[in-house]
Amino acid sequence: MEWKQLQKEQEMIHAQLRTASRLSEQKDLIEKQIARAQQEIYKHSKALNQIRLKLDKLEGFSFMNMIRTWTGQQDELRTEKIDKAAILELKINEAKKMELDLTDDLGQINTKLTQINEHELQEVLSQLNAKKKGYLQLHEPEQAKRLEQLAHEEMLTKQLITEIGEAEEAGEAALTKLGQAAESLHSANGYSAWDTFFGGGLIATHLKHDALDQSENYLHNAQIALQRFHNELLDVHDMSTKSIAIETDGFVKFADYFFDDIFSAWSVHSKISTAREQVSRVQDDVHNTILRLQDKHNKADGYLQSLHKEKEAIFQNPDIK
Repeated sequence: MEWKQLQKEQEMIHAQLRTASRLSEQKDLIEKQIARAQQEIYKHSKALNQIRLKLDKLEGFSFMNMIRTWTGQQDELRTEKIDKAAILELKINEAKKMELDLTDDLGQINTKLTQINEHELQEVLSQLNAKKKGYLQLHEPEQAKRLEQLAHEEMLTKQLITEIGEAEEAGEAALTKLGQAAESLHSANGYSAWDTFFGGGLIATHLKHDALDQSENYLHNAQIALQRFHNELLDVHDMSTKSIAIETDGFVKFADYFFDDIFSAWSVHSKISTAREQVSRVQDDVHNTILRLQDKHNKADGYLQSLHKEKEAIFQNPDIK
């Protein structure tokens, strides 16, 4: 069997093993993220119950609806506590949605893992390595050694390009969801202004509350998309340390800025514009990160081409077939 065929089969096996390894890493990561969401639910629920005890007359009501229709006639202390309760409600709802989506992601990963037989793949890889070793012994050792080095670099670089491509797709998906969240907040802000400056009425209030509820869903969709983008960026960072030198530390830093405090910024209508500004900043961060990914993608492609050229030069040697 020719060297190129052996190498092609080896690359295929390595790619499947890399997929299994990446899935296992993502499984561990998502399990931790689910645990964190559960901790958030517990923490915020405990704080909310403490407020409910102090405001027992509001037991059973939705604090978010209360704050949306707040008249400003209540005393300052009660206003502050209800505002905090509304924020906690939003955070609890978001954490529950995050837990559900991450659990779904985990289920998909577990399904994919069951379809990969790592033990069988390792056996096939061992057989291929033995064939390649025998092949090398029949040809010029120095040239064959370099060819093996090039093949290894080529394999890692191809895997890195795949990871970058997946991160780019996740980034574009996050941008789409952020755009929808921004548009929804714009609508909610418009209804708020209508109600404030033109008197509104039942229809305006209903539309406004629907717009705010919809904004919550769009913000969650953006957040889970950002979480997935963050996870893909971690894969790129991990792969880059194993192949070509690509600086990726800055890729994941922005992802620490999710909407941790965005709910406090828009639970009161007058602050919806602040939430829109926060979404806009995250959009800029994601866009800039995608541009950096594209730059790294181009560099990785260029490096892969240089490996191909050197390998083809070696194949010009009649001793290497």
